[in-house]
Amino acid sequence: MCCVAVRPSLALCLRITYDFDHMAHSFEHLIEYLPADARCEQSLAKDEFLFRQQQPATAIFAVVSGRIRLFRDLPDGSSVILHVACNGETFAEASLFAEHYHCHAQADLPTIVMRLNSHQLLAAISANKDLGMLFSRTLAAQVREMRAMLSLRDIRSANERLLAWLRMNAKGDQMTVFIDRPWTGVSEELGLTREAVYRALAHLQQQGLIERNGRQDGAQAETIHLLRR
Repeated sequence: MCCVAVRPSLALCLRITYDFDHMAHSFEHLIEYLPADARCEQSLAKDEFLFRQQQPATAIFAVVSGRIRLFRDLPDGSSVILHVACNGETFAEASLFAEHYHCHAQADLPTIVMRLNSHQLLAAISANKDLGMLFSRTLAAQVREMRAMLSLRDIRSANERLLAWLRMNAKGDQMTVFIDRPWTGVSEELGLTREAVYRALAHLQQQGLIERNGRQDGAQAETIHLLRR
């Protein structure tokens, strides 16, 4: 049987990056529609759980600063990474219509989140058409992001999968990616082993497709420039 790797187009990657920028903008406007008692900030230490799988769902959240890792326990005892939420991103939106959270939410580093009460948010959406449209646009951007991530998982080559992920996360005219977490976290998100990601990084650098600046061992921040060929 012949397997064909499906590549996300560069246009798709750039569109998703555009959506990331506008999701943060949408979040800022979203909270403006809510009464003060419907929202509050919550601080989390590194590795602290915000909520756990099957815990009663009472709120959705947005990352003010830091990073939240969403993962789900599987029946065989393993777990799978669903998403990594960064600054300005909302998450746990399914709790608006669910009794329990369907995954764990854990801080990857010291993090501040905004807690938005589910019942009050739903009431505000029902009463305000503009808020409903704004929230719908935010969710639509997240759907496109998830589709892009699923398409990445279809790419069989580790080199091509990593390159597509870098393109999807690149910022600015210089196509720069700022890596502020260990490559282990990136490998989990991509569904690759850490060793496969390290080999892919070395290959892309040898091929002149990327330029790495900063740390090389996973300890501190690193900047990667995508080189046009």
